[in-house]
Amino acid sequence: MNGLQNGESLEIIEAPVVIGENVVQKMKVSSMTLEVPAVKIKEIDVSLRDIETEVIENKVIIQGVIHKEVFYVGTDQIFHHQTEDTRLNTFIDIPGAAAGMDVVLEPGIEHINGKLLAEGNVLELNVIVQLFVKVLSRKELIVKTGTGPLVKVEKLIGENSVQSIIANDLSLAVKARKIVDIIAEVRELEVKPIDDLVIIQGIVHKELYYIGEDELEHRQSEDIPFSEFVDIPGTEPGMNVQAFWEFENIKENLNPDGITINQKIALDLTVKVTETIQINLVTGKDSLVMLPEVIGENTKQFLGESRLDLEVDPGELIEIKASFTDISAELVNEKVIVQGVINKKVQYVGENNLEYELEKELPFCTLVNVVGARPGMQVDVIPSIHLLEPSISEDGKVLSQKYIGDIFVKVTENIQFNLCEVETYKQ
Repeated sequence: MNGLQNGESLEIIEAPVVIGENVVQKMKVSSMTLEVPAVKIKEIDVSLRDIETEVIENKVIIQGVIHKEVFYVGTDQIFHHQTEDTRLNTFIDIPGAAAGMDVVLEPGIEHINGKLLAEGNVLELNVIVQLFVKVLSRKELIVKTGTGPLVKVEKLIGENSVQSIIANDLSLAVKARKIVDIIAEVRELEVKPIDDLVIIQGIVHKELYYIGEDELEHRQSEDIPFSEFVDIPGTEPGMNVQAFWEFENIKENLNPDGITINQKIALDLTVKVTETIQINLVTGKDSLVMLPEVIGENTKQFLGESRLDLEVDPGELIEIKASFTDISAELVNEKVIVQGVINKKVQYVGENNLEYELEKELPFCTLVNVVGARPGMQVDVIPSIHLLEPSISEDGKVLSQKYIGDIFVKVTENIQFNLCEVETYKQ
């Protein structure tokens, strides 16, 4: 263990550790029967669609579709368009890979070659697909901070577990002779971080299989809501929460009446709280991680004004709200183009003492300068809005209001580097 240098400190982070990466090329040969015989192929477009990956021991399985579009001139001298889909099924070796790990896949088309056969009735296509795969495993690490790449990372606030005991009685639709099986899972799991606590709510869904007195197998389902809280000091609203569940035990007892089942479920809940921060991490010779390096950030303000036509003369304004929706960002060299919609809602009471609600969408587009930004990088956009004092026209028919929009942009790019770890956080 190396000692801390001047300006260095320790931090517990959760980071994606690179388990391994590999690249594979596959040639797919297919024959497409053309609807009209071709005299000339004008263009062949090939793309990969519906790509799915599955991590198993030491391997990543890749499945998808090779979508081909052919543009050609037929013997009728008319321009034709024809498509064809071919399945892609392959795997790539990644030593150390295991189920549950994350995958980064970069697919691409390396080469396309087409050849007309059978007097222009058949197009033979040779397509070379390249697949680059990286496998990552999220781990908790104690690392040095101070000098080094400025990255965006998850700081571990804390983690804790709680066991929830769920007991209830279930009445069967048919009198039972024997319980065959109970299958349970947690659904609609929701977590809410508050000061020093995380509230957990969800539903235990159960499928009960039993043999009735009619000697037939029956199935009956049941949903049981539950609510728990977990103490995690340092937790604040807005932090990131991960929740994991596991059934430690499920007990059932069929009453002598054959109708009522007494059930007791022991549900283990584990909660982890992290906070997204940006920090300089000291490089070293320990775990190889992939993290987003902060390229730059900036804030752009813009002034706008909205005008809403009122249905009746307003007697009293109750509330005016504004929020951003449909935010999109496009990177160009040294700039980020941000577009979206400001959704504005106005509630007021008219002179007739009736309550009215108006809604208006205000499209916007602005340009934010970020030195070092270029296409292909990642962008985080955090918008906010400040509403100025509204005014109503003299005839009471138009509500005008100016607003100031704040668009904060952070540009990052994934990099790989070795950390300087102090010790293992968990064995």
